[in-house]
Amino acid sequence: MHSAYLDRFTDNNEALLLIEELQKEFHIPLSSLPEGSTAGTWFLVEVLDDLLTSIVIDPNKTETMKREIDNRMERLKSKKTSRFKRN
Repeated sequence: MHSAYLDRFTDNNEALLLIEELQKEFHIPLSSLPEGSTAGTWFLVEVLDDLLTSIVIDPNKTETMKREIDNRMERLKSKKTSRFKRN
């Protein structure tokens, strides 16, 4: 099983899945996605001969990564100091 990230939806009614550990991307029909899939969702996928044979939402990783992104955004927003001098 590999972790895959739903990067975005394309104009062709397809979803772009990224599998970093394989250094591959897959364009799959929206109808192949599990219900409730949105951009930013993480999946557990099986790949056989460059074809996705199984795709299941990974709710734990999705929530963990969402929390991590939210925390980073909060830290960035809290750093209101600028290195540039104002007149």
